[in-house]
Formats: sequence, structure tokens, C-alpha cells
Amino acid sequence: MSFPKVSVIIVSYNGKALLEKCLESLAKVNYENFEIILVDNNSTDGTIEFITKNYPSIIILKLDSNRGFAEPNNIGAKIAKGKYLLFLNNDTVVTPNFISEMVKVIEKDKKIAICQSLLLRLDGSIDSSGDFIDQLGVVYNSTTKINEIREISSARGASMLIRKNVFEELDGFDEKFFVSFEDVDISWRAWMIDYKSILVPKSIVHHLGGQTIMGKKPEIAFHGFKNQLSMKITNFEPSLAVRNTLLFFVIYGFRELKIWLDYKLRGTTTLTSTNYENKIAEKPSFKIITKSILWILCNPGYLVKKQRKVNYSRKISTKTLMKMNIISNKIQ
Repeated sequence: MSFPKVSVIIVSYNGKALLEKCLESLAKVNYENFEIILVDNNSTDGTIEFITKNYPSIIILKLDSNRGFAEPNNIGAKIAKGKYLLFLNNDTVVTPNFISEMVKVIEKDKKIAICQSLLLRLDGSIDSSGDFIDQLGVVYNSTTKINEIREISSARGASMLIRKNVFEELDGFDEKFFVSFEDVDISWRAWMIDYKSILVPKSIVHHLGGQTIMGKKPEIAFHGFKNQLSMKITNFEPSLAVRNTLLFFVIYGFRELKIWLDYKLRGTTTLTSTNYENKIAEKPSFKIITKSILWILCNPGYLVKKQRKVNYSRKISTKTLMKMNIISNKIQ
């Protein structure tokens, strides 16, 4: 097996305690040719000093403010020397062969642009075996036990390997996203230009999940919801974008309003949770939904420009992606 260079990019904000475990596990990786780039979002917990003292070979990029997830990863990618970029969350503990298993798969097929590790929780249960996008553009996380490689709608950024040339062709992560669903967006756009996203179950990474954003759930929920709305507008063909966005609000918007009014007026609701509410990572409140809609209305130039660019470069239609079961209402 050849060992093309892999650039591991980790974004961190006040994550020193998490990084200690992550870097300890990376030190045991059996892949022979990789570099580590740490992009620090202006931490104040001694992260930089810890890395400098204990891991002098790690390349450190210190930013002057917390810029989320998308932009810092793009900054790290610009100086990366690898054929492949491996985006890794700081709240992960990797297994020795997690890089080699993904490289082994991606090197066999030039159509494979993105790979995801099988993400496990600390108790061994499945955190994610890939994301899937339904016909309205709603994103669902799969926790199905998988033993063989399979195609997925999108790879999770907690441990995502991507060809650097494809990452550059796609202009990297969308920095307007700040945090949340930027991994779904780039995977979706890769499918549209005829590349695949693959789950590699032999590449195993343990993921604490959300540890770097604890205490910021309302902010994350806002970015998550407005980013899902953005993707519906930009990543579907124009006619489908309008239809699917309207259908989404007809199906879920009035329901959210009813729940909000119930709690405001009676302190409880008689409505039971839907499949959508059980599956999404962060269920937004009516206030967050309103804030997200206002953001969309205030950024028409960005949305129109991105939609035109996405659809100009499109090689695979939504209809074809549905036939391929990449966009599907069936949770896999």
C-alpha cells in the first residue's frame, strides 16, 4: 500500500482537555505519512502552550477570534500539503488504523471524493454511520450498524477525509455556515458534480459529540436551522428549491407554531413528536426559526449567487440522486 500524504486538520476553541486525549490517540496511528494542523479559535485555556511544549511537530495557526468551524478548516486547508485533507473534531479518540482504512478505500476509486469513519460513542454504541438527506432537504443521522462500505448522502465532519483537489474545486466549506451542516453541504455539492461520499466502517473513531459547543445550544440551533434552510434554497434546482422550502414550512412550520403557542398559553402540548423531531440533531424553537428566516431574507445576494454557481456546475440532477437513493425519505 502506498502512503499519500494526509493533512489532519483540527479546529479547537478552549479544548485543551479534549485535545490531550485526541492527540494521544493520534500519536498511536500506524499511517506513515501525515501532518497535523491545529487551527485555534483564540483559546484562553493554555491550548497553544500545551501543544507547543508537548507536540512541537504540530503546525499551529492561531486566529484572533472564534470563527466557528467552516472558516478555520478552510484556513487550515490552504496550508495543507497532503493529497487528502482529514477534518477531525477535537473531541475524538481515534483508532490506530483509522487513516489507513479510509485511504485504502478512496485510493481504489477516483469517483470517491469523501470518506467518513464509523463514529462510536464512548459506550460503543453508534454515534453516526453517515447522514442522509430526504426529498425536502431535511438531514437525518443514521445509527444503523454497518459492516461494509456504503454510499451515504453526506459524511460527518467529526472524521471526514476528502481529496484536496475536490475540496478546492468546491471552494471548501461554506463560511456563511459558521458551524453546523457545512459537512452536509459540501458532501451534497460533491454528489452534484459526480463524486461519491462513502462510509468506511473499518475506520473507527470514538466521538464524545458536541463537547466544544456545550453551553451554546441556542446559537448552534440557530446556525443549524438557517443552514438547513440555505441548503434547500441553493442545492436544489430553482423550481424544487421553492417547492421544497414551502412544503417544509407547511408540514413543520405550523406545527412548530402550535407547539410554541401551547407552551406559552398552557405550559404543555398534546402533540406527540414526529419522525423529523426525533431525528434532527437540534430541534429549534419558534424564536430560532423566526431568526433563521430573517437571516435568509437579509442575505438574498449570497443565496442567489451560490445557487447559480451550484447549478451551473451541476452534473447530477436531484431526480437522478433520488433514483440513486442518495436523496431519499428512507432512513438507512
